[in-house]
Amino acid sequence: MRANLTSTEWSEYIDEEMPNLRSILSEIGFELDIKQIHIGGERYLMSGKKLVLTGTRCADGIPVIIKASSTPEGKSEIVNEHDAQQTLQNLAFANDEMYSPMILYYGKKSSFTILVTAFIEQEMVFNARPIKEQFFFALRALEMQEGFHATAYNHLKEINKIFPLWCSEDYVREFKKFKDTIVNSRQNDTALLNTLESAVHFLDTHKVTIDRYSPYLAHTDLVPHNMRISNRKIFLLDYASFHFGNKYESWARFLNFMLIHSPQIERMLTIYVCKNRSADECLALRLMRIYKIGFLLSYYAKALEKTDGDLHILTKERISLWHEALKALLADTPLSEDIVLSYKQARGTLRSEEEKERQKDISL
Repeated sequence: MRANLTSTEWSEYIDEEMPNLRSILSEIGFELDIKQIHIGGERYLMSGKKLVLTGTRCADGIPVIIKASSTPEGKSEIVNEHDAQQTLQNLAFANDEMYSPMILYYGKKSSFTILVTAFIEQEMVFNARPIKEQFFFALRALEMQEGFHATAYNHLKEINKIFPLWCSEDYVREFKKFKDTIVNSRQNDTALLNTLESAVHFLDTHKVTIDRYSPYLAHTDLVPHNMRISNRKIFLLDYASFHFGNKYESWARFLNFMLIHSPQIERMLTIYVCKNRSADECLALRLMRIYKIGFLLSYYAKALEKTDGDLHILTKERISLWHEALKALLADTPLSEDIVLSYKQARGTLRSEEEKERQKDISL
């Protein structure tokens, strides 16, 4: 997990990097937009030291997405993203086709590693589509990844230099790390500690089920703004977030996100798995949702020391929300709609205007 920056550290980083980067981009034929939606609001909590920018190609004015960094961590992530995208286009064992943005530039200039891809225009944002279309496209994006299943030695040999390969031991070990991070931040929260202990036991008890549905391609951050739909083709973004693990990890991230943003889609996809697949696969989905909530709780626990004011209060609200969601999954019961509504009301009050604008713009 990236080390979170404070708002001040992030602003200083941007001020230091942008003048040099703007000049370098001009040399290779790209111009930055005046308004940069991906570096404002709460973005500083998740970016590490990698810039995600919007711009145009000077030769023809087409819109582009630019990822750039001069730090070892950021450069490594960009290299991994490029290599992952290239590899997935050419996997011999894939049973499905994955659409990705065209790479327009990739290379090292001065101290920067830079990846420029075409911006994918879409007819409308995901949540503006009719519910049936949202369900269809979400299901298609999720099942598309299931077409990438490494089942033989030569498959593993083909991917292991590019993608992390996860099994149940990895998921349980990482969840224990999440627990330690959360406990260090919330030492007096006995209820949360007890819930996390129960979650560790539950994951550890069902390692066989986790391994039974591995290793499949999984996008660890599959949310609507990491997929774009153009001419009914689904383009997945953020190739640095791919690895091979349990096939329901992508499902889990998407459903947990929709639990807040579109509960109807969350219910429809959950019912789809439990009615059309085995009870063991329904359990696998539940296990991965528990794991992904551990990640979120750890992320927000680490963010507490980097935030203040309304954002600090909102971060505590998020920890409370995901604690309740974790308890519901362990009990195999729905999360109360009142809990979600109360959180969304608090979020609406506590979010900064800059973050509200960023959230609106990244979905365009």
